[in-house]
Amino acid sequence: MNYLAHLALAGDEPEAQVGQVLADLVSARRIASFEPGIQAGIRAHQKIDVYADSHPAVAAARRRLQPPYRRFAGILLDVYFDHFLAKGWHRHGDGTSLAEFATKRYLVLRKYRDLPPKRFRIVVDAMSRDNWLVGYSKVAGVERALRGISKRLTRENPIASGVSALSENYERLRSDFEEFFPQLKEYALTLQQSAHANRRDSRM
Repeated sequence: MNYLAHLALAGDEPEAQVGQVLADLVSARRIASFEPGIQAGIRAHQKIDVYADSHPAVAAARRRLQPPYRRFAGILLDVYFDHFLAKGWHRHGDGTSLAEFATKRYLVLRKYRDLPPKRFRIVVDAMSRDNWLVGYSKVAGVERALRGISKRLTRENPIASGVSALSENYERLRSDFEEFFPQLKEYALTLQQSAHANRRDSRM
């Protein structure tokens, strides 16, 4: 899952939200240096990714992508699914508008923007400046995201043109997402409840 999904699944704790964004930017050896709430967010992100990778609907979506895109299906589906989440925010969101949700998350992330690594500040500044979370609702926003990812990869890749695979499989991929995401939300809720219980026990 990509930034919008991970932030949507993080719950209301600011440190958990920060951890969900930091997770792909920090090395394993650095995780212990963060506050417990941020560590919990990082671990939740990792568990969510494992759950997603093993879900039958995600496997079906991956098979829909033909070469040369299939090799990069994990990256592409992360962004495609953020698009479907943004488009279906009235069903899958937190009860606020996507714009309001995005504004609140940007405020939280900017408060923590000086955390290491440097890449985190770059991501937070770009995300809030260019309004990535709302931008995912448009195919043009998906295309911008994919172009950016393609440039950051060191090896040659077809990701920049990946919006074409989305267009060719749009309704089938959306159906895969609609099957998958409600179950992912339930799983993420159990992670939040477990994290709350652990913090409560640690204070006793």
